[in-house]
Amino acid sequence: MTEAAARELHFYLTLEQSSLILEALVEQPFKQVFEIIGQLNHQAQQFYQTDAARSAPALFVISAADFSVCIKALGELPYNRVCTLVNYLHQQLQTQQIGAIHSRTDNITTQEADQ
Repeated sequence: MTEAAARELHFYLTLEQSSLILEALVEQPFKQVFEIIGQLNHQAQQFYQTDAARSAPALFVISAADFSVCIKALGELPYNRVCTLVNYLHQQLQTQQIGAIHSRTDNITTQEADQ
């Protein structure tokens, strides 16, 4: 398994946003998406707990490979339904990438200082 496929991504989604992703995945070939649907559905259960705020974003964790499948599925829905969600996911992905770069830079600086 490659590093990109194994890497986990963290996203905050509302119930409505997670439902839209699931709706897009349902339209895909079952063999390709059934595990992703199961994972996302399991994580969406947090919206149905008694003290949960259904309109507040909640954390979802997904592999980079599964995220790619989700984005491709969203791309097959009408643009006006998915553009806001795709932009929101893109912003979160950029934030994670910037954080990873800073983390690597900090690690390199620390290692150099230790030597």
